Amino acid sequence: MKKYALILFLLLIPIVKSLATHIRAGEITARRVGCGGFTYEFILTAYRDTGSDILFGNGIFSYGDGETIALNPDNYFRKEMIDEEIELVQFRLEHTYSSNGFYTVSYNEDYRNVGIANISNSGSVAFYVETIIRLDPNIGCNNSPIFQIPPVDKGAIGVIFFHNPGAFDINGDSISFRMVTPKSRTGVEVPGFQSPEVASGGQNSQQNGPATFTLDQVIGDIIWDAPALKGEYNIAFIAEEWRRIDGELVFLGSITRDMQIIVDETENDPPEILIPEDTCVEAGTLLEAEVSAIDPNPESLVQIEAFGGPFILDPPASISPDSGGYYEPPHSANFTWQTNCDHIREDPYQIRFKATDNGPGIRLTDYKTWNVTVVPPAPKNVTIEPRPQRSIRLNWDEYDCGLAEIIQVYRRVDSFAFTPANCEIGIPENGGYELIGAVPVTQNTFTDDNAGRGLDFGATYCYRLVAVFELPAGGVSYASEEVCEKVAATGPIITNVSVNETDVSNGDIIVSWLPPFEIDTSVYAGPFKYQVMRSSGSGFEQVTVVQDTTFRDSGLNTEELNYSYQIGLYNLEDAVNSQNLIESSSVASVVEPSSVSLFEAIELNWDADVPWSNTSQDFPYHYIYRDKVNPNNPDELVLIDSVDVTFYGYNYVDSGAFNNQKLSNDEQYCYYVTTQGTYGNDDIFTPLINDSRILCTMPDDQIDPCPPFEASFKLGSENDCRAFLADKACDFNDFSNTLFWKANDLDTCDTSIAYYEIFYQNELSDEFTLVGTTTDTVFVHENLPEYKGCYKIRAVDRSENRSVFSNTFCKENCPNLAFPNVITPGNSPGKNDVFTPFYPGASESAIPLEFCPRFLEQIEFNVYNRYGKLVYSYRSGGENSLYINWTGVNNNGEELPSATYFYEVIATFDMLRPENTTKFYKGWVQIIR
Repeated sequence: MKKYALILFLLLIPIVKSLATHIRAGEITARRVGCGGFTYEFILTAYRDTGSDILFGNGIFSYGDGETIALNPDNYFRKEMIDEEIELVQFRLEHTYSSNGFYTVSYNEDYRNVGIANISNSGSVAFYVETIIRLDPNIGCNNSPIFQIPPVDKGAIGVIFFHNPGAFDINGDSISFRMVTPKSRTGVEVPGFQSPEVASGGQNSQQNGPATFTLDQVIGDIIWDAPALKGEYNIAFIAEEWRRIDGELVFLGSITRDMQIIVDETENDPPEILIPEDTCVEAGTLLEAEVSAIDPNPESLVQIEAFGGPFILDPPASISPDSGGYYEPPHSANFTWQTNCDHIREDPYQIRFKATDNGPGIRLTDYKTWNVTVVPPAPKNVTIEPRPQRSIRLNWDEYDCGLAEIIQVYRRVDSFAFTPANCEIGIPENGGYELIGAVPVTQNTFTDDNAGRGLDFGATYCYRLVAVFELPAGGVSYASEEVCEKVAATGPIITNVSVNETDVSNGDIIVSWLPPFEIDTSVYAGPFKYQVMRSSGSGFEQVTVVQDTTFRDSGLNTEELNYSYQIGLYNLEDAVNSQNLIESSSVASVVEPSSVSLFEAIELNWDADVPWSNTSQDFPYHYIYRDKVNPNNPDELVLIDSVDVTFYGYNYVDSGAFNNQKLSNDEQYCYYVTTQGTYGNDDIFTPLINDSRILCTMPDDQIDPCPPFEASFKLGSENDCRAFLADKACDFNDFSNTLFWKANDLDTCDTSIAYYEIFYQNELSDEFTLVGTTTDTVFVHENLPEYKGCYKIRAVDRSENRSVFSNTFCKENCPNLAFPNVITPGNSPGKNDVFTPFYPGASESAIPLEFCPRFLEQIEFNVYNRYGKLVYSYRSGGENSLYINWTGVNNNGEELPSATYFYEVIATFDMLRPENTTKFYKGWVQIIR
């Protein structure tokens, strides 16, 4: 009877497995319960095949800290039919952790639904998903992203398939996406998995190339161009969460989503959805937009759905009509969202619109993503008032919108007309403003005294404010309206520091200034004299005392030194001994040019530390002079171009475009720049014109060489690895990798390559190191103890410029392990007397090379009797051999009777990618005594 019961049990196993093959897709999301403790709420979401009678929820949920829980299918908190073939099931679990750290939360259940086209024997393959959370006081409170679009979607043969998971992070953190191989348990990839475009094969939708499968790393769009075979296909991807802390992106955690694409035949054509242009909206504004869908099939109706963060915020966005019905195309829907200050964030909200038709045949979809950024409003009602000691006080309304952190104060001399465009946040680039201070958002006043020096005489100072928001959401407001105030001209006003002659020893500079035309003459009646002070970087010293307001400073090294000047004001009788200084002007320096040598071009940059503004909308142009232009006088520096610095800043690239004559890399060119400036004061003449010193420099080859592309291996697959090792001894350890790549011939880079540099890493955590160079497009990396490792290559040109790196390409080891099916303990000493992997020394005779263990690092071995009871367990390490050497005993060392036993082996191999290190083996072994 026992024998017949066992036979019946074995016959029933396939039936049970068949009924249990039901899981299509799923993921785990995490929400921290309060920010003061270590408690998390997890939502396990799964999508099951309704063709199975087995309920979802028969697996093990692991919290990642050693604690697990076996679910009960009856304890779900939500069930919903998606369609006739798909049911959504959700479980809610709560867990409290004991300390900070990373935790990998996971769920494992048998089995996936049967017939998945790109997973071998999918009905016997377990389903596994995981989510990584990070408890860390340095990153604060955090929840995982959520997915708003179900992970079971439908595609059609020959039609481009689009899908987006609708990921949203409530904390405002950034999300990136990457593809991974689905898993069947922790660290174990699904066996026999193929990417959908490989399993399906075929051409793309244009029939001009092979099918492709891509995942957009930023917005998460999945595009399969195009399915060729009917069937169900599973993929997995990871959504990684990042937060910017102290200027660096910090990894917070990730979610692995396992999803399914159902492909069928159809004569249907997909609809097309039309959405607005990306936009910005000021917090508090009602955002309205129209979305429409069209369909090439006249008999089709279309439905518009919308997903994204705005639909789960408070108040939520809405779309009308809602997504419940199908309408005759062209069909329009109205999007409405009343924004408020709680919605502010630096990154845009990604609103995904989905159009679905209703046939004929399988329903097809189209996705589009609309980016909407909610921008903080500008600080309001900024007022200005002069204060003693040449200072200015700003006041503004209390800023009470959202989680603003600070108010930044920007300043410039002279007004700058600027009305922010829709998405033009912060201070305009090249507007001449400088950040002079920041105050907590709770403060609504700021006093500018120019860092204690007092503001510059005669200058009109203009201010704008912006609000900056806390991370992780972040955000910068629109700029406030500008307010301006003029400082009285009660001291000398320096107007010119212009280089008149450039020379190492005989250079000279013209310095000019205005008298203090608003000084209190009842106190300082004059006449005045002026002390000219000069510095070349080591403190100021007196040059001369004059009664005039212009001075020519000669005998200088204007070719190499940068000079600054300051004018002291004295009564005539005090000036000789420099006593009783009345006031000193602000410091002004010469215009200092610099250059960057480019290939057949020169980039000029210039700057000056002056109390006036050289960024003037009334006089926006700075002028560029150069030699080698006049053929009759090549040494003459003539005007070649001008730069509108309000748009382009203090930068100019001379490529010879002004006269269509490229610069020669073998010649020297000389330049000077003339600037125009203003104090923004009607009583001070404009423009203030100053010349830089003459700068001479040469072009150079600064164009990077063309990078190599399509870099790969001669032996690039695991099968090739196995083929190579087929005739090699088990202890073989002399490997080499042959690398190939192609040379580029792009117009945007230098095609003259001197040599290539080859970089290598043996572990993913290692830094890449230079392992060789070659002038060819092939390189052999020899004397390696194993195959695994990653490479990248870059080109070097004759000027030692280096290209960007090629693609990084990696090779894995090819693990191998095999076991016997019979052991005869004590019967034939030295032959089959122990259970061990086939390896040299396992028996007296040589073993077939295809049985050699390759790259094995650790082994875990468990033996079960025919009733499923564990009778023996073993783990290598320490004194335990890597090769088990089991003599057919139980855990107490007692001999087991002759019979057939079943074993499980978890083997750890030396592999490049952590997910490839663990493999699971099942089998049987007969003990014969």
